[in-house]
Amino acid sequence: MDLATLVEQISYLGIFAIVLLETGFLVGFFLPGDTLLITVGLLVAAEKMSLPVSLLALFLGSVLGNNLGYYWGRLLGPRLKTRVRPDLYARGQRFFARFGALAIVLGPFVPVVRTLTPFLSGSLGVPWPRFALLNLIGSILWTQGVTLAAWRVGEFFPHLDRYILLIVALGVLVGAVPAGLEYLRHRGGLSKKKSKSQQPPPGQQP
Repeated sequence: MDLATLVEQISYLGIFAIVLLETGFLVGFFLPGDTLLITVGLLVAAEKMSLPVSLLALFLGSVLGNNLGYYWGRLLGPRLKTRVRPDLYARGQRFFARFGALAIVLGPFVPVVRTLTPFLSGSLGVPWPRFALLNLIGSILWTQGVTLAAWRVGEFFPHLDRYILLIVALGVLVGAVPAGLEYLRHRGGLSKKKSKSQQPPPGQQP
C-alpha cells in the first residue's frame, strides 16, 4: 500500500489524529507531519479529498495537539528534561534561545522541534494566553500554508500524487541540510570550547 492510498483510507479523522499525536505527545517525534500535509495537498489536487475539510482537520489537530503538549509541559516542569533524549532536548532549547517566543510560530516547520515546542513552552512557564495566540498563528501558517502549497503544485502538475514517496524523499534531503549545518556548527563550537579549556593559563605556558 502506497502512502497516498493510506492517507485516503485513514481519511479526515486519521489526519487529524496524526497531527494531534505528533504535537501533543512526546512519542510523536517519529510521525511524518510535513509528509502528511504534502500528501493531503496532492490528494486534494487529484480530487480525492476535500480541501476545506482537510484544512480544518489539520488545523484542529495542530491547535489541540499543541495545547495538549503545553499542558503536559506545565505538569512536568523541569522534569521534562528527564523525559526527552538529551540531544533532542538541547536542540529544542537552542531553538527557543535563538527565537524566543517566536519559536512557537516557527516550531511547526521544524521536525522534532515541532513536537518539543509546546512542551518546552509549558515547562518554561510561557503564559498560556500568549502561547495560545502564537500557537494559532503557527498552526495556520504550517497546516494551511504547506497543504495549500502542495495543492497548488498538484494543480499545475497532474498525477503528482503517484510520486509522493519520491517527493517526500527529496523533501527530507532538503530539510536535512539545515539540521546538518546546525549540528556541525554546534559540534564546532563544542570543539573550540574544549580546546580552550585544555590550554594552560598564560602564566603557565612554557
